[in-house]
Amino acid sequence: MASEELACKLERRLRREEAEESGPQLAPLGAPAPEPKPEPEPPARAPTASADAELSAQLSRRLDINEGAARPRRCRVFNPYTEFPEFSRRLIKDLESMFKLYDAGRDGFIDLMELKLMMEKLGAPQTHLGLKSMIKEVDEDFDGKLSFREVQALSSASKFEAELKAEQDERKREEEERRLRQAAFQKLKANFNT
Repeated sequence: MASEELACKLERRLRREEAEESGPQLAPLGAPAPEPKPEPEPPARAPTASADAELSAQLSRRLDINEGAARPRRCRVFNPYTEFPEFSRRLIKDLESMFKLYDAGRDGFIDLMELKLMMEKLGAPQTHLGLKSMIKEVDEDFDGKLSFREVQALSSASKFEAELKAEQDERKREEEERRLRQAAFQKLKANFNT
């Protein structure tokens, strides 16, 4: 792995620096140069003792991420007003109060059962598979729960769907008007031909 190679290179560089700091050791003129010893590979997950704490923590985190064992880091600052400018302040406040209302566990997340209850109370009950697909659609940190930000993204997606439906309805209406105009034209044409 790249992280293991990086840790190995770092360890070699630190050994060289330590050897240079202790001063060059001169060999007698006619003596052959000592052969370099093959460097042992460091253990896969143990940080090197000579590496500073920050770098070893980053390397350990990278290894955990590569192995799939790391917990995702949360965004420290989330401002719903700047991240979703298409929502009015009133709508964001309403979404926040709705989120708090249906967050029964008061953990800052809406899980599958809370989402099921919410959809039933809103009059749009869903199957478990439907709910799981809704969560999967907007779940950014893959924890199987919805944060307030993800609920806003879900609302944004449904708003987008509403806009698409409105555009489709507009196209249907325009097509119907065109068909009516063509029929009226054909009728006038028939009157002139007789």
